[in-house]
Amino acid sequence: MTMKPISYPELSSRARSHWTPDRLQRLMAGKRLPLHPATHCTFLHATGLMNDDASVTSGQVKKYLQINHMISLIAPPFRALAKAMPGHTLTLLDAGCGNSYLSLAFAFLAREANAGRLPQIPDWKDTRFELHVIGVDNNAEVIRQSRERAALLGLEDAMSFQMTALSEALLPERLHAVMALHACDTATDDALALGIRRRADLLAVAPCCQAELARHFKTLAAQPGEPHPLEVVLHSPNLRRDAAATLTDALRLALVRAHGYEATATEFIPSAHTPKNRLILAERRGRYNKAALASFLSLKQACGQAELSLERSLQGLPADLPG
Repeated sequence: MTMKPISYPELSSRARSHWTPDRLQRLMAGKRLPLHPATHCTFLHATGLMNDDASVTSGQVKKYLQINHMISLIAPPFRALAKAMPGHTLTLLDAGCGNSYLSLAFAFLAREANAGRLPQIPDWKDTRFELHVIGVDNNAEVIRQSRERAALLGLEDAMSFQMTALSEALLPERLHAVMALHACDTATDDALALGIRRRADLLAVAPCCQAELARHFKTLAAQPGEPHPLEVVLHSPNLRRDAAATLTDALRLALVRAHGYEATATEFIPSAHTPKNRLILAERRGRYNKAALASFLSLKQACGQAELSLERSLQGLPADLPG
C-alpha cells in the first residue's frame, strides 16, 4: 500500500487541536513518553500509528505504547554508548526488521536529539550522536514500506535496508548495537550470535515462538528408561511448550552473560497486551564470565543436555571453553 501524501504542517495543526490535555492524559497517563502525539505526529503518521485527523485507534494505541516503552528501556544504554564514543557514528542493526517501527523511531529521535528537541527524554538530555540504522528482512514488501517511511521522514541518509537473509547481509565489521524484535524461534539466536561475534556493545532482542527446546523435550519424553526430573513437564504439551520457552530464554541469558555481557530479561509490555513480551537487553563489558558459563552448563544439563542454536553458533569463542 502506497503512503498517502499529506501536508505535515496541516497534520501538526490538527494534532495540536486534537490532543487536548484530557486526551493526552487518557493516552499517556501523565507519563513523559519519548514520542509525543502532538510534537511527533509526523513520525506517528508516517509509521501508520496516527490517522489523517491526528487521532489514534485502540489498536494503534497498543503499538504506540509498546514502542515508547521499548525506547525507554533501550535509551539509557544508547546514551551511555554515545557518551563513550563522542564524534562516532553509531551503527544499529535491526535484524528481521519487519515494519521497522523501533529502528525508524531511533533514527528519528537521534535526529531530534541532535537538534535539541527531546526535552521529554531525560536519558537523552544533552546527548548528541549520529546514528546509522541497517534494516534486514527477507520480506520484500516490508522492506519497500520501510524505505518509503524513511523517505517520508527524511531519514534516507540515516537508514538503509537490505532484502536478504541475515546470513547474506552486507554489514560493516563494527556494529555498535543489534536488535531483533519478535524474530521467530532460532532467528533470535542468529541475531544474538551475530552481535556477540561482532562484539556489539548493545544487544536487544524480544524472542518469539521459541520451539527448539520444546522439540528436544518432546524427544526426551519418548525415550525409555528412568524418569527424567522434568517428567511432569515433558508429558504435558502445554507445560512443555511454556516451560521450554522460558528455559530457552534462561539459557540464552546465561550464555550471553558468559560472553562478557551484563544482561537482563524483563517484561517490556504488560502480558495483557501480548504474551510475547520478554526483552533480553545486554551491554558488553568485555570480560568472559566463567560463573555464567557454569550456570549455563548446569541449566543445560537439567534440560537434558539440549544444544540450542545459539550455543552452536558461538562454538569456538573463548567463553565456550570449559573451566
